[in-house]
Amino acid sequence: MPAKRSLNICLVTNDFPGLTETFVTTKALELSRRGHKITVIKNLDTGTVNTTHLALIKQAGIEIITYNRLATKAEIIKALLSQPFITLRSLSTSLTAFKKKFRNQLQQKLLASSFDIVHFEFSGLAVVYSNTIDKINSKVVVSCRGTAEKVKPISDPFRKEKLKKMFSKVDAIHCVSQDMADTIIPYVNEQQKIFVNRPSIDAEVFKRVKPYSPYGEALQLLTIGRFTFQKGYLVGLMAMRKLKNEGVVFTWKIVGDGPLEEEMLYHIHALQLSDCVKLLGKKNRDEILELYNNADVFFLPSVYEGIANVCLEAMSMQLPVLSTKSGGMEEVIVHRQNGLLCEVYDVDSIAENIKWITQNGDLLPELGVQARKTILERFTIDRQADVFEEQYFKLMNT
Repeated sequence: MPAKRSLNICLVTNDFPGLTETFVTTKALELSRRGHKITVIKNLDTGTVNTTHLALIKQAGIEIITYNRLATKAEIIKALLSQPFITLRSLSTSLTAFKKKFRNQLQQKLLASSFDIVHFEFSGLAVVYSNTIDKINSKVVVSCRGTAEKVKPISDPFRKEKLKKMFSKVDAIHCVSQDMADTIIPYVNEQQKIFVNRPSIDAEVFKRVKPYSPYGEALQLLTIGRFTFQKGYLVGLMAMRKLKNEGVVFTWKIVGDGPLEEEMLYHIHALQLSDCVKLLGKKNRDEILELYNNADVFFLPSVYEGIANVCLEAMSMQLPVLSTKSGGMEEVIVHRQNGLLCEVYDVDSIAENIKWITQNGDLLPELGVQARKTILERFTIDRQADVFEEQYFKLMNT
């Protein structure tokens, strides 16, 4: 292979640098550190950023461009003022037609730079840009992570065809697990485009600062994730109800927010779990590190995942993880060797595993040691960046 050179890479993502989806920020910083020029197009502007990462991004010289989605009146007015030429070229008697023309031309303008690689970090975003992908000269990569590939094809009758169309246009398809690769195969005619590159963790950031010690009077469970159905919270709450009925003493702390928060509160109240299940809201990275350090077990009750980054973070912190066998989690955790696995949707399986934890506290520290060993061997940012570089240069050399 010819000597590597610096690449001009554009990452297309949601919010950046957001409080969630920090894996995109970590990837951008590492590729920049390796000498590549990084530009990020963000498609959301929530007004909240990860200030710790923002300082590092400025230091690295990563350019951030915001894509105007025309979703609100304010965005439409902003578009008219900031993009007058595109506005004139998009004029139409129909607002729908205007928006479509404007979006297509704005996408082409944003991607018109001489990028070597344009990487859409989510396949749902690549679908939004689908009409633009074949109008740019860059090599195009798309990442498949979970919702867009496992849920949308069920809830949206047109999503399967949209995925097929988009996958036919891109040059490479990144999957976060082998399970994810198997999921998208029916939508991909050229399967040689698919490559698996599992998530990564900065093991120096997610590193335990005090010795792990098994629980005292009450087992301390921790979960981090948005309040959405795929995170399996209701199944988890049903298991907690069963444990409480059997006299197991625990506290389950949940970090996050989302559209099902009201439903979560109702279930907690109805199941009489208000004394032992606590919703903590959003937390920044330093607060999350403190929670990892003080928990006994990290609990992932999801009904599906690609590979959950929060589990990798917890494992890197030598925190034993109890996860459902959702998505690619069996590609990470070996039951009772570096963590614990339970069946998806199975309240009894979850409860039995938690009871095993309470009866075998002396085994938990070794599970944590093996968990961090797994991260250091297979899930570091260096390894992930190596695979991305290999794929990027492979595309450039063809």
